[in-house]
Amino acid sequence: MSIAEKDLIIIGGGIVGLVLAYKMKIKFPQKTVLVIEKENNSVSHGTGRNSGVIHSGIYYPPETLRAKYCVSGAKQLKEYVKSRSLWIDQCGKILLPTSEKSLESLPLLMERAKNNGVEAHVLSGDQLCAMEPNCNPIFDIGIHVPFTSVVDPKEVANSILDDVIKLGGEVLYNNEVTEVDSLNGYVQTPFMRYRGEVIINAAGLYADKIAGLSGIPSCYSFLPFKGKYWRFESKYKMQKLVYPIPNLDLPFLGVHTVHNRQGRVYVGPSSTPVFGRENYSGWSGLEIKEFMSLTFSFFKKMLFNVNGLRDLAFRELGLLLPGGIYRESSSLIKNTNGVKLSIASEKVGIRSQIFDDQKDYLVSDFVIKRQERVVHILNAISPAFTASFGLADMILDEYLD
Repeated sequence: MSIAEKDLIIIGGGIVGLVLAYKMKIKFPQKTVLVIEKENNSVSHGTGRNSGVIHSGIYYPPETLRAKYCVSGAKQLKEYVKSRSLWIDQCGKILLPTSEKSLESLPLLMERAKNNGVEAHVLSGDQLCAMEPNCNPIFDIGIHVPFTSVVDPKEVANSILDDVIKLGGEVLYNNEVTEVDSLNGYVQTPFMRYRGEVIINAAGLYADKIAGLSGIPSCYSFLPFKGKYWRFESKYKMQKLVYPIPNLDLPFLGVHTVHNRQGRVYVGPSSTPVFGRENYSGWSGLEIKEFMSLTFSFFKKMLFNVNGLRDLAFRELGLLLPGGIYRESSSLIKNTNGVKLSIASEKVGIRSQIFDDQKDYLVSDFVIKRQERVVHILNAISPAFTASFGLADMILDEYLD
């Protein structure tokens, strides 16, 4: 079998892989770049099911990768969107305390904003309602983050794809990687064998499987969560995004609002355990072996309430029905009486979450591991879409120069 030689091979054609290819071709125009993707497009999974929010970076401890590359990536992503005349709503975000505990977290969140270089302002309830009449500041206080914006994630991804191809990069769809030789740089697909000077594993939901194919020692296991949004079936409109000040002990941001370019308002997500990495609805996307493995893993962790997973699971179960979503969202927004909710199937996503089996906790930061010729991007959880430009800069600077 013939072998195709490339300077850089990227496994995974979602937003992270595409931005890496784009940045590589800009920095090293003469280098050959190949992106390999098992789907027939770049938006089947996390990238296309993303909320489209460009996050500011206010939530994350300053020393984390999420803080560093969310902030730098967000600025670049916004500049890219504007430079290509893509749709963007620079609406800003309102963060509201919904309990005494979250109220106590407000100063810490403002401290993180300052340390991360994020513009944020503490405002009164009246000031917030003047910005967003449908917000519900029950503690008469909240945080305004002007930078936060919303884009169309599919439009962004397809624009970057076009740029990669125009710059001479190659994107190969409908090809699943079946072997990875980290020492010699070989990648096998059903149709071809490739050799790369450097291989980057940016496979998102399948990053752990690619890491397994390469034989890298790991203390991590895959533990996915499904996020479902509900859609308001009316002309209910919002000018700002409204989020709760999150419980900083949990890995999720809590139920919040988001809207799209058509002005449709969504509320969610629920974040429930899921037993297949493509199990978006019903029994679809389930594989028996993986189903059994994830079922056992979740059951064991919830039985012993590892990392508070049992408490989280019971809380999230209440958000699977409209009544639970109404109750949760009522502490954030108002004027929803009589407004019908329906499941937004287009916004069902699965979080590519990993679990540290040695330390017994859900990993709350990006994880990047080097193995000979392969760079593995593990745990590309939110805000990976926002951070993709910043992450690409760091990986090219630290692992390819």
